Amino acid sequence: MKLSSASTLSLAYFAYFAVLGVFVPYIGLFLDGRGLNSHDIGVLLAIVTGMRIVGPSLWAALAVRRRDPIGVMRFGAVLATLGWLCSFYQGGYWPLVAGLALYSLCWTAILPQLESAAFHYLDNDTSRYSKVRTAGSVGYIVLVMLGGWWFQHTGPQMLPHSALLFLMLMLATLWLLPKYRLEPQTDAQPLRFRTLWTHSSFVKFMLGAFFMQMSFAPFYGFFTLYTRDLGYSGSDAGLLIALAVAAEIVAFFYAGRILKGRSYQKLLGLCYGLTAVRWLMVAFVADSGWLLAASMLLHAFSFAIAHSCAMQFIQQFFPQHQRSRGQALYAGLIYGGGGAVGAYVAGVAWQDGAGSTFTFVLGAGCALLSMVLALSLPKKIQPAG
Repeated sequence: MKLSSASTLSLAYFAYFAVLGVFVPYIGLFLDGRGLNSHDIGVLLAIVTGMRIVGPSLWAALAVRRRDPIGVMRFGAVLATLGWLCSFYQGGYWPLVAGLALYSLCWTAILPQLESAAFHYLDNDTSRYSKVRTAGSVGYIVLVMLGGWWFQHTGPQMLPHSALLFLMLMLATLWLLPKYRLEPQTDAQPLRFRTLWTHSSFVKFMLGAFFMQMSFAPFYGFFTLYTRDLGYSGSDAGLLIALAVAAEIVAFFYAGRILKGRSYQKLLGLCYGLTAVRWLMVAFVADSGWLLAASMLLHAFSFAIAHSCAMQFIQQFFPQHQRSRGQALYAGLIYGGGGAVGAYVAGVAWQDGAGSTFTFVLGAGCALLSMVLALSLPKKIQPAG
């Protein structure tokens, strides 16, 4: 039976975020099970995350040059799967680092091209796109919850097998998508990176987003280890993360209404401030299941609304023909650079759990710095010129 474009795209989003639903929450537990200390875990996650600095721009440039985003996605997915196979090999630290770095670099080929393909096949219908994109959040939640249960019953080795399963589903799905060619944009002007850093609002915005991403590093790298040490089960950790993602989905659904007619500057500052509160709650009251669950609900602001405000800034700051490059710059410097620096600092500060409270307080400090930078932004976004 031939699937429609919308169904195939939904399946691709489901598989993509299902892999992340296994990888992001449980990679720390997996690496700890391999006998790595927190410093080694931090270095590995910094290298893996650092691949996201250059990856999006490299793959986007290749897709434009070849005018074949589907082919680039397929090629990247194959290489990412080959890199992932290193997680089955118990031959030392650096082979694992090399394999996961290859996986991470090539994994960045998929989502930007998948987003582009979605709008192409759905005729730029944002309503249809939002419904298709929801499949990704469903995939993430399902695998976070199943992953916690699976980990509890089988141990750390669940991660290589479960992620590989959905990587194979991703590969199969990408071959169901028909190819299309990108038309060259002859009127597009090259992005002049040097001029961007003369805009004080752009510098403040990027620094704020950078420190914000750094603040997330203890959560992404060590939260499941932290909850385990506090006596929570793998299923409990999965439910807590799923609660955060559920709050994110609801917030994304209403983000348009929330942003409409409101100051992006104040909203961004509010989101960053609530993120600081969130990390302080994780640091000091995580022994209470109810309070820890309440801190997860703040993910609606610390990610969903904050991300929506950031996207509003990118859309309005960059000229229309340069927005894709602006997105690549943002993704590389913030998610790649901020994530890599944060992962390294968190790995050093964690000290195999002895520094867990301090590490989350450090994350709260980064979020507070982001709040100050956000509130110093102009009330209206001035486009780059």
